[in-house]
Amino acid sequence: MNRILSLLLATLLLSLTGCATYSHDDLTLVKQWPPAATNSDKPSLYLKVEGQHLLNGNPTGANMNQAKLAEFVLKEYQSSEQFERVTLDQQTSDIYATVQITNHERGSMVGAFITGFTLFVIPGKYDNTLTMETVFKDGQGKVLGRVEKEETTTTWMQLLLIFALPFNESLDNVLTQLARSSLEDAVQQGLLSAR
Repeated sequence: MNRILSLLLATLLLSLTGCATYSHDDLTLVKQWPPAATNSDKPSLYLKVEGQHLLNGNPTGANMNQAKLAEFVLKEYQSSEQFERVTLDQQTSDIYATVQITNHERGSMVGAFITGFTLFVIPGKYDNTLTMETVFKDGQGKVLGRVEKEETTTTWMQLLLIFALPFNESLDNVLTQLARSSLEDAVQQGLLSAR
């Protein structure tokens, strides 16, 4: 009986582990969304989105969900109202944009082991720096310009942080900020008028 109670208690404690994630707010807030159009003649855009995950500077076998990532970025480009058409399907367009999203995760493997070994009593911490690099090219393949944005989030893992779960910074919010900030810069630099 004591063994069953101990097992149930251990299961309960393991299921109550929590995380607290917050953003460093490196990005300046987008002033206006959608951005004001610089010309009335909207170009068409082919969008290529790629993602990769690095752990302490080394590529990992874990790939980001490329299809979901592409759909997410596509939605932001469409909501910008800067383009006649935005597509993920390769076809002739006025502008070609390649978006490379890299998740640079940094943390101590020893710290992660200690956190797990102590059943999250001793906290662990890791940082994720999301970098979005966008290269814009015209219909002939000439580079119009490049925009790079990044945002860092920190995650603490500890048993008692279960109460912080509803207040965690969503990765979707960070990706939205990155995409919008990149597009705002592209508009300001005049990279979206390839006609």
